[in-house]
Amino acid sequence: MSSTPAGSSFVPPETPRAFARRADGFRHALAGGLWLAPLVYLEHARFGPGWYGKVVSSDPERLLAWAVSKAIPRRALEVKSLPDLDMPRHGRRRLPGYHIDLWGARLALAYDPETLARARTRSVPIDRLEAGAGDDQDAAGRKIQHPSAGDRGR
Repeated sequence: MSSTPAGSSFVPPETPRAFARRADGFRHALAGGLWLAPLVYLEHARFGPGWYGKVVSSDPERLLAWAVSKAIPRRALEVKSLPDLDMPRHGRRRLPGYHIDLWGARLALAYDPETLARARTRSVPIDRLEAGAGDDQDAAGRKIQHPSAGDRGR
């Protein structure tokens, strides 16, 4: 039995699409579609280190309809222009665009579990590397001496 009453004009929100090429995702978003941007690991981000993603579109109403269907508040909508990829890089104009950031538990609202699992295995945050294993030479918080500093101050 359907939860939508007979004769209702309710149409479920579109599912964001992922693309192998970012350019294809931008074009889809500029055409008003919902683009599921690739996941990125950010060490220094607004909500702390971790994986972040976003759903992008040039159609704010379509993006909000998707967000509301996932119980994401309307205030999560952010404005950020999108590049017009059909113009040469030099002098490329920017077009109106919108996105909703996803992090933590919100990632599961848009990204499939396999994508999330693959992302988590392909990188290790530097703060979680094992000390003394030779992989912590540039660990966060360690002071790196500039090569031209030499033996000053001795």
